[in-house]
Amino acid sequence: MNKNLLPLTAVALCFCASQAMAASDSATGNSKAKIIEPITITATTGTGGDLNFGTMLSSSAHNVTVSTAGARSSTVSTMLVEDSANSPHAGVFTVNNPGTAARTVTINLPSASTTVTNGSTSLNVDTFTSNFPSGSNNIPGGDTTVNVGATLHVTANAPAGDYTGTYNVTISY
Repeated sequence: MNKNLLPLTAVALCFCASQAMAASDSATGNSKAKIIEPITITATTGTGGDLNFGTMLSSSAHNVTVSTAGARSSTVSTMLVEDSANSPHAGVFTVNNPGTAARTVTINLPSASTTVTNGSTSLNVDTFTSNFPSGSNNIPGGDTTVNVGATLHVTANAPAGDYTGTYNVTISY
């Protein structure tokens, strides 16, 4: 045998062995997704759902508060007028969880004051409260009613008339 061939044969065998030793493997993973229906919030409007501070006088400045239960109070109680056609009422919202399992929700009320206006006159509304516990809480499947109260700041001698405005309540989940 040729002495020069032996080293070449050894190199060729090493090359073939390393080629034969190269291997690969693969596996297939699973992918998943779950889509759920969104939780919604809806304002109840009209006599039974609007946040209504009721009827009052404005001969002196005062604050009128409507609680989440719809009870009304004033810093000057003589300014409040009973009016069955314009009864005070807490704002009413319906939070709907379309699933059957409880889900965690946070209710966010206005942190700044909003206004009610009559023509060019505006009155501030602030200190919003709700009967929904603060922070994140579980709500069951179906509808959950959330009542909202607030404080109206009546200025002395505010012009007579109907004052209207809006405020936003949002949910996070």
